[in-house]
Amino acid sequence: MHQLELNKHLNNQTADVLFLAERPMWPLDQGFRVHGCNMLKSLHQLGISAKVASAEPTTDAPDWLNDLIIDWPNATPHDIQLFHEGWSGPLSKLRHKAASHQGIDIHRLAGAISLIKRCKPKTVIAVGLHGPVLLKGLQQAFPRVKMIWYAADEPITFHLSCLKQEPIKDWPPRFWNILTFAAIERLFARGLDGAIGVSPLDSKRLKRIAAVKSIHTIRNGVDLEYFSPKSNLPDDHSVVFWGRMDFEPNIDAVTWFAKNAWPQLVKRSPNAVFNIVGKNPTPAIQALTQIPGINVLGAVPDIRTHAQNATVAILPMRCGAGIKNKLLESAAMGIPTIASPKAIHGLDISCLEKPFHIAHNPDLWADHVWHLWHDTTYRQQLSQRSRQWVTAKHNWQDAARELIRYINTMFPLDQRLLTSSPDQITQHNKRSNKAA
Repeated sequence: MHQLELNKHLNNQTADVLFLAERPMWPLDQGFRVHGCNMLKSLHQLGISAKVASAEPTTDAPDWLNDLIIDWPNATPHDIQLFHEGWSGPLSKLRHKAASHQGIDIHRLAGAISLIKRCKPKTVIAVGLHGPVLLKGLQQAFPRVKMIWYAADEPITFHLSCLKQEPIKDWPPRFWNILTFAAIERLFARGLDGAIGVSPLDSKRLKRIAAVKSIHTIRNGVDLEYFSPKSNLPDDHSVVFWGRMDFEPNIDAVTWFAKNAWPQLVKRSPNAVFNIVGKNPTPAIQALTQIPGINVLGAVPDIRTHAQNATVAILPMRCGAGIKNKLLESAAMGIPTIASPKAIHGLDISCLEKPFHIAHNPDLWADHVWHLWHDTTYRQQLSQRSRQWVTAKHNWQDAARELIRYINTMFPLDQRLLTSSPDQITQHNKRSNKAA
């Protein structure tokens, strides 16, 4: 490679913000991928130099993501030494034992040392459950680089919520998961420059357990262009739920609705249809097809087709943490939606806004669905309200701007990130001149 081409290649590898993940960043079927990829894309659209790398290669990604991906290098012996030194101290043995228990490949993660040397980022943001494990190994080697864990859904909050819905006999493994993630947060996240939760509750628990230097709440957004409304709303007796059907909160929600609320509806309307859409349906989910009107469709090429062909979307969540992305997607598509109180946890909804119906018990669930099935005018009003609400309160561009503001609190004026907005650049220059 000629020197000019080499310089151009190296310039394409640099970034002010570098996202790191242990697992592949595509497809968008898990929370860390949804918020990681959408935040990365929005930062790039705002003119921020941002890249992403994953220890396990990301494949079959769209062109826009491929353009922002940097290959994860193999670790050199020096990388491995520096990474181990990052875990040093009185708790070193416990850190190694916890990482081994989680099946974490330290030698693979240590390649991030060479990656940061090459990219020269101001900020490194790790996504996923093992984000703090990775960042702890990097922080000592790069003291000037800000290390932030994009925790989003705090894992202990998630497991505690699931505990409430389980029989006592299933508690021991759940308690073990809680203790494991508490240990990981305490052993690895302590002392990091920052952490991000998607709701005040997630952020509060992160602050209490992880003990990072600063905590910030940034609510998830939704891709408003991809999840756009249809021109005509369907008009039949149908409901839909979508999501990964091997995920505990989804399994619990669908099973509860199918056994407690759906029988009332199918009794009133024998031809009613309840479509359950999502990959990896468990045997318990597949068994629900024995109930009249219920279809388990499994994985589909495009979730939007099945979602928009239903008259009502339901989110009868009873456990889980963070923000329910499917609720934001439903609102963006303008699908009249009924949700449980747990499903709207963490959302930015004022007392005057009513973008969804909220149901607390089986009778209310059945009544709300029945009402929406039979009131076309109200369905249209709810569709418009939900789209307007999510556009104003949960778009990724605003979330990205909030992330930029949070990162900038960690730097002096002359080192802060600048978006491509001329007004912001002018304002920043004025402040810098005054400071000088």
